[in-house]
Amino acid sequence: MTILFGLLSAFSYGYADFVGALAAKKVRAITVTTIAFIFGLVISAGLSLFVGANFSQAAITSGIYAGIASGVAITCLYAALALGPISIVSPLTAVLSALIPVAYDLATGARLGSFAMVAIVLVLVAVVLVAFIPGQDFRLPSLHAVLYSLGAGVGFAGIFVFLDGAPSDSGLATLIVMRVVGIALMLAGLTLAFLRYRPKQFLETSIFGRSLIWLVLLAALGDVLGNVFFLVATRAGELAIAAVLTSLYPVGTILLARIVLKERIAKSQSLGIVLAIGACVLIAIGKPA
Repeated sequence: MTILFGLLSAFSYGYADFVGALAAKKVRAITVTTIAFIFGLVISAGLSLFVGANFSQAAITSGIYAGIASGVAITCLYAALALGPISIVSPLTAVLSALIPVAYDLATGARLGSFAMVAIVLVLVAVVLVAFIPGQDFRLPSLHAVLYSLGAGVGFAGIFVFLDGAPSDSGLATLIVMRVVGIALMLAGLTLAFLRYRPKQFLETSIFGRSLIWLVLLAALGDVLGNVFFLVATRAGELAIAAVLTSLYPVGTILLARIVLKERIAKSQSLGIVLAIGACVLIAIGKPA
């Protein structure tokens, strides 16, 4: 269950990033994220009617912390990608988002077998190979870019850790709270940007056009499903395994880019995909009967 839903979470996040990136080519990325968060809140609330949502104090607290972590992650990620080079800051962020939950899980008493530990190392290598974009700008990142990448990695890791800490009977309550906090932070960021840079529009109205709004809706759906699948994965097994599998989200992004945009997959990225598959096999072999 952990392997299946961890991979489903990775693919959902990956396809959300893909369609969100397509929309962000037309309007500001923060606009896409804000509207996607709002859609995500509506979708989460709708799903909660079937799955349930128990708004206990622990669930609300986990949701608040996860929402703050999401705001930090998104803000730092945009800043890191803007400074570049993407070929370095993207793998750095992805590896940190996996490595920190693994360290946290082990520090809090998790026991992983030798197969699982080897698989974690393979996944981390696979993430670097898949997220690295050969042929791009190979300059070293600036100190600011590195710090923003670290902030993004810590932010995404925080989301994983706080979602894992949600009570098992909370349903989707933590996700709903996380989205509310995330929306508030995004709107605050938009307000500050509007007051500082004075763009023509607070939110570009073109995002509500027929061609863009569906991309944003699909991005929101992918983000919500990624969160839901991650919750199921952590409740079925160890946080460390769920987190490293979910960190493979760049695989979904590049596969969709290959299928939809006909982009070439580099040999290093293909090797990363093979390593990821091998890691999943090792995890399955190492699971107790």
